[in-house]
Amino acid sequence: MLNFFKYLIYTLIFLSLVLFYFLFTPLGQQNIYDFIGEKLSKKTDLQVEVKTIDITQYPQVRIILNIEKKAKLTLWGKIDDILVDMDYTLTSDCIATEHCQIDDDIHIKGHVKGPFTRLSISGKGTALDGNLTYSGMKYTDRAEHIKLIMRDVNSSKLLRLMGEDAIIHGKANVDIDFEHMDKSHKKGTILYHVKDHNFKGIPLDLATKIDIENEKHTFKIDVTSPYLTLNITKGTYNQKEKKANAFYVLDVKDLSKLDKLLGSTYRGDFYARGVLSYDTFLKITGLSKTFGGMTEFTFEKDGLKIHLDNTKLENIMSLFPMPPMLTAYATGDIYYNFIQETVVVNTKLKNARFVECNLARVIRKKADVNILKEVFDDAHLDLTHHHDIIRGNLSLANNHSHLYLKNTKINTERKSINAYFDFKMQRQEFSGKVYGSLDNPKVNLNMQKLVRYQMDKQVDKMIGRNGRKIMEKMPMGGVAKDVATDMGASFMKVFF
Repeated sequence: MLNFFKYLIYTLIFLSLVLFYFLFTPLGQQNIYDFIGEKLSKKTDLQVEVKTIDITQYPQVRIILNIEKKAKLTLWGKIDDILVDMDYTLTSDCIATEHCQIDDDIHIKGHVKGPFTRLSISGKGTALDGNLTYSGMKYTDRAEHIKLIMRDVNSSKLLRLMGEDAIIHGKANVDIDFEHMDKSHKKGTILYHVKDHNFKGIPLDLATKIDIENEKHTFKIDVTSPYLTLNITKGTYNQKEKKANAFYVLDVKDLSKLDKLLGSTYRGDFYARGVLSYDTFLKITGLSKTFGGMTEFTFEKDGLKIHLDNTKLENIMSLFPMPPMLTAYATGDIYYNFIQETVVVNTKLKNARFVECNLARVIRKKADVNILKEVFDDAHLDLTHHHDIIRGNLSLANNHSHLYLKNTKINTERKSINAYFDFKMQRQEFSGKVYGSLDNPKVNLNMQKLVRYQMDKQVDKMIGRNGRKIMEKMPMGGVAKDVATDMGASFMKVFF
């Protein structure tokens, strides 16, 4: 019995020394802090360092923690093995996540209360250059009644915090309200509203609502500006499958105000409606009657496909800063490759007519032909546009006339044109080259073909068309006419 008491006293003395070491020596306290910090780090998946634990007035406790070496969390109040009733303060000059590091002045005060299996947490303060308040219930395996209100926060910082590109600037308001949330189930609503006074050169107002129920998200987005409105409705997103679908309506009042946003200068208005979808890549389909007729388009991967169905050509060309030359109804296809910055156009033209332009005036002056009177129903336009250069061919024809523009090259930056043409119209027939400024092009005519045509008309008057054909078939019948044509053409070039 004596030995028992002896070993008991030794054990108590040893435990007292251990307790004294851990509670009343700096080295012992640091060992406890390191142990608790390691446990908290594993529990929260954050780097937590315990700086001090003051239990001299237990159950009143004061704890100071460093989180991610950036934030300081101070807790003080009552705590025991069952309940907690503590105030806290969180301060930091930086937000560091796996996505980014943001310089920010954070100062939040709050309260945590209840049993460890059912904690009520609330707080308010400043962060992301704005104000926030929050509250919620934290259970062992879930959270309920989560509310977060953010007002006038920096939208750029918020987007970077979420791992997104900070494309929108300005002050944002956020409302988050979740009924419940755990590892596999969640139900709640997110509201996001931001005003950017200079988004790619225009003021913009964006409002979003997202309803979340487990893996299924439904959403709507409204974008408004003095120059456009975009409404995205009936949006759905499956978080597990990463697939999305929504309807949209786009109404642009003035495209010329969106040059910074679009990367090029366009003119006029534009209205379209269609479907947005995402499954591995984004796809946008839509219809528009802005240009007259029906325009159907599809955007996917690196290109935009446009199908024209009886669409007014002049309305499409009015988008570009080029003087109009034709009116027509176009049916065909346009493809724009965003990566190569190349446009390919293949269309048929119906009821094609020239409008008053410098080319019409030059032809009227030099050939006494009014091309404004002609209507062409057998017409084709094929071209490519790459790096300010348009190359292509234009074919206009009817039963008795034609105009072919071949090997055409237009420089939209320099506003110049270079093209070869073949012309037969109103009892005139010639070919040549048009070149120079689009506003005031020059024309070189092939006089030989013009003189030959005029000589044929004169011979037709004397012996008739059939007589001329018979004469040309006779041996050496065409030699005299060729010689006369060459001499006449040379003579006219001196004065023309």
